[in-house]
Amino acid sequence: MDPITDSGSFSDHSIGPESLERLQSSQQVALLDAVDRLRSQGVGNHDISLPQLIVCGDQSSGKSSVLEGLTRLRFPTKDGLCTTFATELILRKATDSSITCAIIPSKNRSEPQKRELAKFRRTFQTRQAFDFQSLLNEAKDTMRFGSRSVFLEDTLQIRYTGPELPSLTIVDLPGLIQSEIGVEDDNGRSGPDKVKSLVQAYMRDEKSIILAVVSARADLELQNIFELVKKVDPHGHRTLGIITKPDTLDPGSDSEARFMKLATNQLHPWDWDLGWHVVKNRSFRTREQTDTERDESEREFLSEGTWQALPRSDVGIDALRSKLSMVLLSHIRKELPSLISNIRDAVRAAEVELKQLGDPRKGKVEKQLYLSSKAERFQLLTKEAMEGSYGDPFFDLESTDAPSSARLRTEIQNLNIAFAHIMYFRGHTWEIIENQQSVEKTASVSVSEAMQKYSASSKEPIRVSRSQFLEHEVGTRIRQSRPEGLTAIVNPRIVGEIFRGQSKHWKALAQQHLERVFQAVREYVDASLQSLMDAHTFNKLILEHVDEELEKKWVRLEEKLLELLVPYQKHAPITYDLTFMVEIQEMRARRKAATFPFAGRDRKQEEPQQLLLESMDDFTSSEILDLMQTYYKRALSVFINNVAVLAIESCLLADLATIFTPTLILHMDEEQLNAIASEPQDVRIERADIEKKLEDLRAGKRTLDVHASEAGAALRKLPRRRNSRSEASKIQRSAIRPQTPPHGLEDESDSEEVEELAVRFRELDVTPPPRYSETRRQSPSAARHSYLSSMKKGDRKNRGLFVASHDADSNLHLGEDARLVRVGAEEI
Repeated sequence: MDPITDSGSFSDHSIGPESLERLQSSQQVALLDAVDRLRSQGVGNHDISLPQLIVCGDQSSGKSSVLEGLTRLRFPTKDGLCTTFATELILRKATDSSITCAIIPSKNRSEPQKRELAKFRRTFQTRQAFDFQSLLNEAKDTMRFGSRSVFLEDTLQIRYTGPELPSLTIVDLPGLIQSEIGVEDDNGRSGPDKVKSLVQAYMRDEKSIILAVVSARADLELQNIFELVKKVDPHGHRTLGIITKPDTLDPGSDSEARFMKLATNQLHPWDWDLGWHVVKNRSFRTREQTDTERDESEREFLSEGTWQALPRSDVGIDALRSKLSMVLLSHIRKELPSLISNIRDAVRAAEVELKQLGDPRKGKVEKQLYLSSKAERFQLLTKEAMEGSYGDPFFDLESTDAPSSARLRTEIQNLNIAFAHIMYFRGHTWEIIENQQSVEKTASVSVSEAMQKYSASSKEPIRVSRSQFLEHEVGTRIRQSRPEGLTAIVNPRIVGEIFRGQSKHWKALAQQHLERVFQAVREYVDASLQSLMDAHTFNKLILEHVDEELEKKWVRLEEKLLELLVPYQKHAPITYDLTFMVEIQEMRARRKAATFPFAGRDRKQEEPQQLLLESMDDFTSSEILDLMQTYYKRALSVFINNVAVLAIESCLLADLATIFTPTLILHMDEEQLNAIASEPQDVRIERADIEKKLEDLRAGKRTLDVHASEAGAALRKLPRRRNSRSEASKIQRSAIRPQTPPHGLEDESDSEEVEELAVRFRELDVTPPPRYSETRRQSPSAARHSYLSSMKKGDRKNRGLFVASHDADSNLHLGEDARLVRVGAEEI
């Protein structure tokens, strides 16, 4: 094969199979295949971007003709609407020709739809038997599933192998359209909007190299592709421009001069790092040309007129194949470390998600084990909650003043204190004030949130003076209930009646207290169980079992309260407290001392006279009131303690942990066990999705592992060479030697081995651009410096291509690839 001449004209052949062979070794092709397998395995459906070339352009810009020239497959090129979904073209060199077609479902598809789309398979043994238009129609009908949408998110994958093909993977996107096509998708979006959204989604991916196809037939400012590139790649770092239909320009015209300036990467703001490439498409008139005739026609046209001034590496479909292969390989190697890292992170995240769902529960034993483990955990938490030893993270507070339903013992204590407080200050009906005291109201002080709630839901006692109470309450009852016998004898029934009137609020206050305590217990049970299991199992457990157990406790609690109230509501006051009469005597003494303030003999003389002025009923009333008040104090304390101990502790808290025990699980019938412990449908679906995601990601990880292993094995088979070129090798090694040993190659001998293998592999690599061939005789670093210095200032495209080519020459070798992938795989 003849090389390209320095004058820029084509010889009989352009860049062909030999240069591609040198570009793509078997291991480099394996790297491309590895990325393709990642895509086929669904890795790209899990928010992991894969390196790829994407072809974008306006409708009728010549995209299909460019792809046809690259692949030798006849694309549909009729005017109007063509492809309505992305098409992935995988080209690989092989001895035999074959074309295999499949559909890669969108990640937004449901599992049944994905399974249905996966059934789509079409195989062609020859290129001549391949009918692209029929394939597109079949794929579109399969993807639509009865939907009205014209533009689809699924991808048609075409894998084409043959003896004269480069190893290349390209994604063809629908052409950008401006006018409405009269069809909307299911979401009401118009055709142009749908296409723009689909194309932007691909272009936005930082791992995509954008091949922007621009037609010389249309004004540059009117082509939509420029606007999109500006948004997603404003600095032009990952965009390669392709100019089509240059033969439609009038020779010597301003339009031709402008497109020539664009082709040389000198037209701002479209002076992109990867530069521009010019190809000539088949026209309607030449649509029946063979591939050979098409290439010859292109070669002749680009060798004449203004286009002959362009470097041969920037014109023609053959040169474009080589350039794209080089760009794709370089891009994949550049993105490989981040790809490895992303897959590793995604695997870890998916494993965490799967762990959070717990073990699957299919059989009876699995369900029993699941519930039993939760029951054991519940009992441990409840034990700590009862003791008030809050060591488990479950009991942690969000802030120091934040309430926590988890800290049950603290909540019960606070409620009991509030109950005692409200009973002492508002449990009595009357607040009897001694005649000498002021009857002005004094507000009680609430010292906690619980006390404030109790105070807000209760009434203050009726404040009355002692004399008024004796006259209207006690005296009235005495006059209505005189028994037989001496009138001065105290009637114990009247003491009981006055006491029951004074304590009539006890039941309501105690009932309210028990309701609050029971609510606190329910909130604790809910919080603890919710922390142990998924929402579905929690709800079923509450419905099928816990609610019933708590209801039983509430019934016992109410029964105990009624039992505790019986002595104070139905029986006569009874007490055997030895200090009871002592307190009565002390109370009488204090009152007499207040009534007869004079001491000595005067007091003795006045006391009988005062007693003569009092009626028998007054004396009896006072005795009854003293007995009632003294008894009330003792009864109140006993009742408060009984509610806290005999009701709350014994009937509610003592066996709280037994509402959910492992023993209980073993005695559940199968129907109840299934109702509680079976995984909900959404959890099963989520588990299946995560497991599928993990399967895809792990398959991708294995793909990279295999590639690293094969690359490493190929490296080990290459013997060290010790010959007369050792000095040159030393110079080259010094030019590429890193400052610090590569990760995983700490041993100096290993590092030297890889470096020498890298130098040797350089000889099998990319043929550099023609203008760089003169400098190849120099050392790599000197050649690079010499060539960059000789370029015109601002010649951004040529500098960019040189850097890409030089980097490929320096880095696109098997040794570097093996080291990179092996290290990345080890990190996973």
